[in-house]
Amino acid sequence: MQRFIPFILSFLFLLIISFFWEKIKLPYDNNNIIIGEYYFSKYNPLNDTIRFLVFISVPCLIYLISYLKFNKQTYNLNRQHKDYFLNKRENNFSDPLKLYFLLFVVLIVVEFFSLDFSRFIGKSDLFHDGTYLVPPLNHLQTNFFFKSTFYDYGFAANNLGLISNYILGYYNLSSVNLTHFILIFLIKFVLILISKKITTYLTLKNNLKKIFFIILCFIAVSLPNYYDTTSFFSARSSLYLFFIFLLGSALCDQKNLNFKFFLSGTFSIISILWWWDIGAYVNAVIFVTIIYLLIHREIKKIFLIFLGIIFSWTLFFLIMPSDEMKEFFFQIQVIYSNTYEYFLGIEYRKPFSLQSGRWTKALILIYISSLMLISFNLSKKYHVDYRAKIFVSLIFISGIFVFKSALMRSDPVHIKYSSGLYTLTFIFLFILFVFQRLESNKKISNLIQALNKKTISIIIPTFFLIFSSFFILGMFNSDDQVKKKDKIKNFLNFKKNISNFIKTEDEVYIKNDTKLVLEYYKKLSQNDKCVQIFSDDIVFTYFLKKKSCTQFFIPPLIINGSTEEKFINQLKKSSPSIILYKSTTKILSNPNMPNALKYINKKYNFFSNYNGYIFYKLK
Repeated sequence: MQRFIPFILSFLFLLIISFFWEKIKLPYDNNNIIIGEYYFSKYNPLNDTIRFLVFISVPCLIYLISYLKFNKQTYNLNRQHKDYFLNKRENNFSDPLKLYFLLFVVLIVVEFFSLDFSRFIGKSDLFHDGTYLVPPLNHLQTNFFFKSTFYDYGFAANNLGLISNYILGYYNLSSVNLTHFILIFLIKFVLILISKKITTYLTLKNNLKKIFFIILCFIAVSLPNYYDTTSFFSARSSLYLFFIFLLGSALCDQKNLNFKFFLSGTFSIISILWWWDIGAYVNAVIFVTIIYLLIHREIKKIFLIFLGIIFSWTLFFLIMPSDEMKEFFFQIQVIYSNTYEYFLGIEYRKPFSLQSGRWTKALILIYISSLMLISFNLSKKYHVDYRAKIFVSLIFISGIFVFKSALMRSDPVHIKYSSGLYTLTFIFLFILFVFQRLESNKKISNLIQALNKKTISIIIPTFFLIFSSFFILGMFNSDDQVKKKDKIKNFLNFKKNISNFIKTEDEVYIKNDTKLVLEYYKKLSQNDKCVQIFSDDIVFTYFLKKKSCTQFFIPPLIINGSTEEKFINQLKKSSPSIILYKSTTKILSNPNMPNALKYINKKYNFFSNYNGYIFYKLK
């Protein structure tokens, strides 16, 4: 009974915090003029982050203290103690996973080539597709990056069309979609690398280690989803996962140690140029890593990380022109301020309240994973190498940082795509605890020992082949509805399928009624050199093959007190004769540009209403 006391106490505190959830809050900034959900509810955007930290940290701290008190078979938290939980103990690891690692790589390659690319043809999003297609167009027509476009996702993210143009030789909607699929494939590959690395550090016997790796890997590569690119891991996670693998390898291995720490430091700027939010999370992980190394007096490693940071930022300063650099820092200031949170923020639902199932599930899974991680690190019952503790803890902490996306805009999509890393941690720990229990069971241990090598050499490959067939057939993915015969056909004709997909004309993605609007808009704006759209049909700029008249090709980027004045000045200079003022497309309305609207109403008049698309003309 005594061993359950830590969990009972911890869960009791969790319920108490849940009860007082809405009482945990900071005062609202009454000087805020940015209109969004928080504006009307007078809600501080930091509330959800604070509530989350209290909800997770307090019960976990209670669990940690009581766990150490009521359990004698535990390691120590004192770095000077002989039983310090991260003490480097000599363990000679064998690596029996090389063959299965290669087999998993082959498996995800087969899965990729078996995709039914025809399912993605014709599916378009007038708003989000434009975020990837318009910025490259602005660059190609102006030769500027930051000066031509205000990036809402990030430099590389908004320029996926440009990346696909240079790598794949095509710049269209299909090539951008294929780039997303390639990034999902890379996520699967890095998950295999991470799974192999942390499995190698386990003290399981070789045969159990092989089975453990197979189970973990099948689950891990099933988390990213080509047919739902926001499931567990989105495309942006590819670089973040590689950074975690690199940093984890640097912290745990001795091979190429100096280079790995130096390279990890360079991700400070690389990640910011990738996706804005990933840049924030990578730098947060680097900061925590430096604190960890400082505690352990690893001064040389800290120096190498700082060397990588200084080198990469210096190189960026030397390459980037001064006017582009100025614009880069302006965008950083806007993106990393609370401006976006006030505008886009959605309050996180109170756990255990009505209609809070997905929200509560995410918090409970993080909470349970936290308790399991404490036991994983401190219990002597689990024979775990210190390197496995470091790597798994790094994965979990990195996942907590990503969860900030779910706390900032708490809708199902953001909760879903920010759940990958802490879910992976939970899966790993759950499987490990089961395997440790099986290994300690005398009957099962004797049964395994009774099996001869020949029998085991048949059982494990058979086990892998059976699950491989399930995986390829899409039985691990409810969104994969492709028939078996079609998968075989797709694989045999993958070159042709990919070629046909990437060469698909953009017109295929445009619905007939939208084509009529574009033809009408094209005639109206034939004398304009640029396009300015105030509706959510931002991909129109790309379809019209004209740059945007201002950096702010996305209307929600025009924000009172932040970017609005800059937008008005740029619109004054470009002064297009026609603007698309409003349409039936409603995705993300923007009430935060009162001065911009005043300027438009002063300089423009209503011109026409074409099937719900309202056009204004310059006076």
